[in-house]
Formats: sequence, structure tokens, C-alpha cells
Amino acid sequence: MRRLERTAFDPPKSLGEMTEERLRQTIVSGDLEFGEQVTEAKLSELFGMSKTPVREALIKLSIRERLVEIRPRSGTFVFSLKEEDIDDISALRITLEQAAIRAAMSGSRGSLIDELNKNVEASKVHGETPDLAAYRALDHEFHATLLRHSDNPYLIDCYTMISAKVLAMRNRLTFSREYVSKSIDEHIAMTHALSAGDVDGACRMVAAHINCGFTERTKRLLTNIAPAE
Repeated sequence: MRRLERTAFDPPKSLGEMTEERLRQTIVSGDLEFGEQVTEAKLSELFGMSKTPVREALIKLSIRERLVEIRPRSGTFVFSLKEEDIDDISALRITLEQAAIRAAMSGSRGSLIDELNKNVEASKVHGETPDLAAYRALDHEFHATLLRHSDNPYLIDCYTMISAKVLAMRNRLTFSREYVSKSIDEHIAMTHALSAGDVDGACRMVAAHINCGFTERTKRLLTNIAPAE
């Protein structure tokens, strides 16, 4: 099965890879704000390293995941959002997750459903007493599970390209107990649909889940802080 993340069996990371990962996490976590200007000097001081790996990380993250915007004669900035960006990311996410569901269900569906069931069981406690960090991790893993079980490296690569942006947006949202409970219920419903072999139903559910639970909330809460061009 394809993987979305590294394991203990992967080769050691280079300094450039570690710098890229650290910069990605700094953006995703919210330590750097959307639209914030960054410089090689500032990041070199923050990370305690030379400018060369920082420069390489900025270039890679600007090309591969568009987490950074390099504007000639203006500077380098953390990515910012407009409503159409949120729509485009969500539309791609829905397309990829629906394709992953169909691919996974045409293959080893038993292991997919087993993993989803374990995820929703672990999530249920957070519907009553939410641990937001744990909920975010389990929510991310639920959707990543669909991609892993597609066993399609091209789907996984496309999903990886937007995954960090999705996490960056979600980490800046607030989650009420009611929202967390509803999100978990929707995961349970999707899992039940897949267990019953209702692939079309699960695909409709994932589209509604992303649009109502993520897209609209992100527009309301984040576009107000995205800087104007």
C-alpha cells in the first residue's frame, strides 16, 4: 500500500529536507500568518542555520505546494487566501477523495473499512469531551486513509500538494463541541455506507462533508484576515 508519510524505514533526511519540513510546519501551525512577509535572514535566525537551505526550502514550497509566494521586486510571503482559492482547493479535494474511495473500494476494501472503523471508534470520545488537537489529527487521518488505500501514487501526490494548505486553514479555525460531534457522525455515516458497499452514497457524503464542514466555515472565518493584493 502507498504511504502519505515517512516511516522508520525511510532514509535519513538531508538538511534541505529538514528545513523544508520545518518551514512547512511553521506555516501550517500558524506561527507565520497568512500573507506575512518572510526573509531568508529572518528564517535563518529563527531556525539557527545558514541561508542556503532556507532559500532552497522557500523555492520548493513555492513551487510544489504554493505555501510561499515569491513576488519579484516585492519579496517572499506566506500564501494568502481568497474565496476562489478556498473553492478551488475544496473542489480538488472532493475530486481526489471521491476518486480514492472508488479506487480503494475496487481493491482491498476490507482493510480500508477496518482502518476507518478504528478511526471513528477512537474519535467518538472527542464528540463528548473534545480534545481539539486529537480531533484534528484523527480527522486528518480519516481522510488520508482514503487516499492511502487508493494505492494510486498520482492521486496521493496530488493530495499531498494541497494537504498542507488544508491543514494550515483548519489549524486557524475554532471547533465547537457541536461541530466536532457532527463531523464525527458524518465520518461514521461514510464508514457505514462503505461497509454496505454504497460507493456512490459515500462519495456524495464526502462532498457534502467537505463543503459544509470546511469550505463554508473557512470562507467565513479566514477571508477576513487574508490581506488584499
